[in-house]
Amino acid sequence: MSRQSQRESRIKESVDRIRGMTGSGHPDKALLLKIEEELKELATAKDLFSLEDFPPPEDGVKRRNCLYRLSEDEDHRFALYANVASGAVDAPPHDHTTWAVIVGIQGREENRFYQKTEDGVAITGNQVVEAGTGVTLLPDDIHSIHITPGEPVINFHMYGLALEQLSGRNYWSSVNREWKVFPAHTDIREARG
Repeated sequence: MSRQSQRESRIKESVDRIRGMTGSGHPDKALLLKIEEELKELATAKDLFSLEDFPPPEDGVKRRNCLYRLSEDEDHRFALYANVASGAVDAPPHDHTTWAVIVGIQGREENRFYQKTEDGVAITGNQVVEAGTGVTLLPDDIHSIHITPGEPVINFHMYGLALEQLSGRNYWSSVNREWKVFPAHTDIREARG
């Protein structure tokens, strides 16, 4: 069996189990932790999720990370991506309007967590996502992502609804001192063979 076939099979098995856990409901934190464990197990197959198959953006490109679609249901639910970065990434504090689970495969991605305040956001904690770790987010949870240049990063990002469908995500603009709406994410690459 080819590496691509092995990868597709492992992804399908994991997403099928996650779909079975979730059904048509909205996961709570306890269920998101079970989804995180499933993705951690998938992440142990590092040879199926290499930089060779999921290369980071080319040198000289402004955006230093990219997403590869690994799986998505026809109704756009249960969307699983490989997030790959090769340089500095500093995403502003934002929500997702759907549940999200991030699990490390390679490298280090710092997630910072926030609560809304009268004049913006206040940090409430942080956690580094790396191999064997992950974070879970409910639709209204606010976080930011920070990656420093150095070792490339590959993580799973799974969402209850595909990123292209999320036109109402909010982010805190520290420059303008106001909440703004992220446009739906459209720069998503299809996974390579």
